[in-house]
Amino acid sequence: MNSKTTHATAPASFDLTTEEGVRAYLAETPFAGTDIEALSGGMANYVFRIRLSTPHEGKETLVFKHAKPYTKEYHDLKFDLIRQVYEVEALRRVRKWLPEDSIVTVPEVYLFDKDAHAILMEDLGENTVDLKAFMKAGGPSREMAIQIGTALGVFLGKLHHWGKDNAELCDAMKGNEQAKKMTAWAFYGKLISTLTGKDGVPKLQDPPLKVSAKDLEVIQTVADVNVKACHEAEDQFVMGDFWPGNVLVKLDAQGKLARMFVVDWELAKAGLIAVEIGQFCAEIYLLGRCIPEVCQETAPLVLEHFFAEYKREYGASEDVARQTLVRWGTHMVVLGARVNWGEKELSRAVVLEGARIVVDGQTCSSEELKNSLVAGLM
Repeated sequence: MNSKTTHATAPASFDLTTEEGVRAYLAETPFAGTDIEALSGGMANYVFRIRLSTPHEGKETLVFKHAKPYTKEYHDLKFDLIRQVYEVEALRRVRKWLPEDSIVTVPEVYLFDKDAHAILMEDLGENTVDLKAFMKAGGPSREMAIQIGTALGVFLGKLHHWGKDNAELCDAMKGNEQAKKMTAWAFYGKLISTLTGKDGVPKLQDPPLKVSAKDLEVIQTVADVNVKACHEAEDQFVMGDFWPGNVLVKLDAQGKLARMFVVDWELAKAGLIAVEIGQFCAEIYLLGRCIPEVCQETAPLVLEHFFAEYKREYGASEDVARQTLVRWGTHMVVLGARVNWGEKELSRAVVLEGARIVVDGQTCSSEELKNSLVAGLM
């Protein structure tokens, strides 16, 4: 895995969590900047937009990403710096594999300084917005929602098809065990403790949620099986964190969809495709569910065309559809009240609906699955 160090000066002499530190770090490199802007969004890393003194390969701006051995927002949450090695490896391999004219792509990596824990990569530009924010703001028309769903379905379906039984690719990601642990812990590991109140999520207290012992038994089985499956996955490459917040949208001068970047590949690994599909679909569904005045029409269109193209590119099976539905419900349970989707009453309803989806996904018949939220995958 390639890395490059650009400074004789020890990386520790630059505080790369600040605009001043980044400016000083880049000053004597080909990537010196006239303006350094800290970017919001993302909880794990320190990210900046660099306006270059001299354009690089026609690019006037680049993105600078610095990592610490913990997450930016929660210093107690340890996140090993090896994550950048796997992110860069995934980005370079995926970028090389994708057609140059693909509407959905990943940023090109121009520099990886392993010692400074710094990545310098392609920028879509200052008017870029992530897909979740774009949809919440009422950005896409019906036509554009169809375009977005279609393009992302093609991308993820092709990615999973390319990554299936791809021994070389999976071997390159094999050491990213923390990615497997984080996926298992962050969702399936929190299923039961969220519903029982053990995690103390404020919106789920006073009164505690009412979930039957029978349903909790099914959900515990789901959690146990999927934690084990996340750890044992070996022969399927996945992006690892595929959700609308990691899809950047760029419009052209006429306001039409120009390109989308899929970013933040630190959790790239051998994993479960249903986890990936379910995470994306749950987030899009929640936009329509919780912000109907803006997303009631566009969210279902994104999902409909995402399913159609994913199925066309990868194929489908009952098992994948069922596990996607279970992951969909899991996402709603774990993040339904932790993310600010609305007031307490709405958040609690989302969590309980998620629990119902998990149970029904695990126990329903094949015919019932064909009439469920994942019917488009069947």
